[in-house]
Parts: sequence; C-alpha cells; structure tokens
Amino acid sequence: MRFFSKLCTKNYFVHVLLAIGLFGLSPKASAQKDAKAKTILDKSSEACSGAKDLTVGFTLEIKDPATAVNERFDGEILLKGNRFFLSTPESVTWFDGKTQWVYLKSAQEVTVSEPNEVELRAINPLAVLNSYKTDCNYKFLSEKTDTKNRKVYEIELIPPRKSEFSRILLQINRTDYIPVFFQLFYKNKTENRIYVTKYQLNQNHPDSLFVFDKKRYPDAEIIDLR
Repeated sequence: MRFFSKLCTKNYFVHVLLAIGLFGLSPKASAQKDAKAKTILDKSSEACSGAKDLTVGFTLEIKDPATAVNERFDGEILLKGNRFFLSTPESVTWFDGKTQWVYLKSAQEVTVSEPNEVELRAINPLAVLNSYKTDCNYKFLSEKTDTKNRKVYEIELIPPRKSEFSRILLQINRTDYIPVFFQLFYKNKTENRIYVTKYQLNQNHPDSLFVFDKKRYPDAEIIDLR
C-alpha cells in the first residue's frame, strides 16, 4: 500500500487539517482551563480570524511504531472561511464548502463527495477545532525559542477522554500570535509533528481555487460518491 493510502486509512490526512486548523481556534473559558493559556489562545484566535484569507506552508512528520511508518513531507494549505485547498506530494484536495474533491496523483483518480455535518468535523479544519476546542483543557508551559529561532509560547492541550489524542503541544509566535508548531500525541503511541514553515495573512484567494477543474486533469478518473 502506498504511503498516502496509509495516511487516508489512519486519518493522518485529516489530522494535518485538524492541526493546521488551529488557525481558527476559539477557546472557551472554564474552571479547569489555565487563565494565562486562555489569554494567549484568545489573542491567537483574534489574530488569525482577523486575517482575510490564509496561505500556510507546513512540514509534517509522522511516527507510527505499530506500522513502522516514519515519514516526513511538505505541504501547503489555503484557507478561506470554511473552504480549503490542500496540496501534498501524494494528493490535491479541494473543498468549496459543500463538495470535496480528492485527487490521488499516483492513481490519477478523483473522489468526489458531499460531507455531512458530522463528516465535516473530520474534514474542515476550522469546523473541527471551533467545536473540538470547546471540550479541551489547556495550560501554559513556558516561553522558549523554536527551531527557527522564533520566540514562542508553548501550551499543552488536554483533549477529552473520548478523543484519540492523549495531548497536544502547541507553540504560538510571541510576535504576532500565529501558531507555528503542533505536536500531536495519540493514545496508540503514534506521534505527529507539524512545523509551520511559512504563512501569509490577508490573502485574496479566488473562489475558483477551491473547486476541482476537470480541464486541468483530463486523464483523471472521476469516482463520484455523492
């Protein structure tokens, strides 16, 4: 099985979106949530939601002891409201707010679907974390310098018991409050690290960017699951 098939099978692809989707996080206060962490998360949410559209470059590292997966690749995601365009070495994905197209490069095939409300929480990065974060506890850990010599705040997120995550480490740039690193720990001992290598705020992405264009992929087989 090719690497991307493993990603799809194990939902790593979804979790890339989930992690990058922290650009849309909206934490809510509770007695079990750390006040300093909440202040930083609120500022991060304000900074990100205030940006018109986003372009985010990232590097994903995946370690799965159970399947001996140890992979690293680069990708880019463009966000506009509840729409996104995601490009990785193995695939291209478009989501226009209703319809999703996933193009697998090796197979030259496009899978078309219309996710329902439940499925959207596992596909749309903003929808995922706008709801997911409301169940999460969090605490401030430290101020440090990251691998790119950026000064960051480090925060630990504690998901609810029903989650497949045991914890998530998040680093937020102290200069502009943009999230720049995510380390996701799964209960099955898998670990993902997402490094935000670049980001551009206040972009103006055209709506057409989030729709699959058959003319650009004339040889692609269309698998319509709608």
